[in-house]
Amino acid sequence: MKTNFNKEIFTCFGGAFLIMFMIGIYFVYLPWNMERLNISETQLGISICAFGFANIFANQFGARIIVPKIGTSNTIILGTLIFSYLPMIIASVPNYFYFTLFFIPIGIGAGLIFPVLNSQMAIIEQKTKKILIPFTQACFSAGSLCGALSAAFFIKLIPDPRITFFLVGTLFLVYSVCFYFFGLNKKYEYNEEVESFKLPKNNILIYGFLLMMNFATLGIIIDWSPVWLTKDLGAPLFLGGLIIIFFNGGEIFARVAASKLINRFGDIVVGSYFSIISCTVLFISILTTNLYIILFGIIIFGFGTANFVAIVLRQAISETKESVSLTVSNLLTLGFAGFIFGPAIVGYLAELISLTFNMYLLSVIWAFNGLALLYLINKNKLQ
Repeated sequence: MKTNFNKEIFTCFGGAFLIMFMIGIYFVYLPWNMERLNISETQLGISICAFGFANIFANQFGARIIVPKIGTSNTIILGTLIFSYLPMIIASVPNYFYFTLFFIPIGIGAGLIFPVLNSQMAIIEQKTKKILIPFTQACFSAGSLCGALSAAFFIKLIPDPRITFFLVGTLFLVYSVCFYFFGLNKKYEYNEEVESFKLPKNNILIYGFLLMMNFATLGIIIDWSPVWLTKDLGAPLFLGGLIIIFFNGGEIFARVAASKLINRFGDIVVGSYFSIISCTVLFISILTTNLYIILFGIIIFGFGTANFVAIVLRQAISETKESVSLTVSNLLTLGFAGFIFGPAIVGYLAELISLTFNMYLLSVIWAFNGLALLYLINKNKLQ
């Protein structure tokens, strides 16, 4: 019987890094693409909304139909093949219609990669008794960070963005071959019957709502910060990834240290108080309109909010009598629903008011999430 899964673990880590590496690069180039096609903030929000619908569909269809038939590794390979060259295609399209159209298959590809990577790592966790998911999340953050950093060099060295996306897309093809040989074999997965959908319990709905608000506004940092930095704060394009870099830097440190932080301070401090304090720091830093102070606020914000989702999952699982797999599936489905309405609202507010207003809104909403989680944890303790 196999006792370790080192090759499978590092293959998953590589996949988590690479998918966010591509996304980190793409969103630094987003202001260029918007200017090239004369796309407004509202129109971009609609495009990201299309991505969200496709992502949720692929998430549920993949988990309930594809994974049971072909396994997690083959599902990830399928998603990787779909995703690989789509950023290059989006950077080549002639108008907004095709720009939005191709956000649909890229959402499907991402929907087959993100949740299934986490599922595969959860299976390996149970078999090895190692704590691996926080490190997987750290790899997501590291990929986004390195992508944003690399984009600055690509912008300087490679004049045509399509060449950049072609090169990174080719890395995806190489990675899919690696996953074929080194990913988790289907024989090690659990042959469980997929449970049919049913309405989650009230407490799961509440926790799911917190995730929904988190996911709905996450794009303000990941999708919109390069536009905000270059448009509202006047930074040059090659510095457009600074917000993502500092945010992910704080996230990576907090996620790598997650087990130590939780063991020392507890869920209530790491999930609630860290979020509230870091959101307050971000709000104050934006008031200064000073780029250096804002970047300091961003790294504190990334650190303080990095483990919020993990704490929500831990608390929800501890309060339900349903299976862990069903609970996590329901929570993430509710969370990803935020990608449907969030981007459109954020884009509309950006155009109607300003991108800076959205940054204020982000800090307020995530502080509210921290307060709500504080209430829920305390309520759970009293029961």
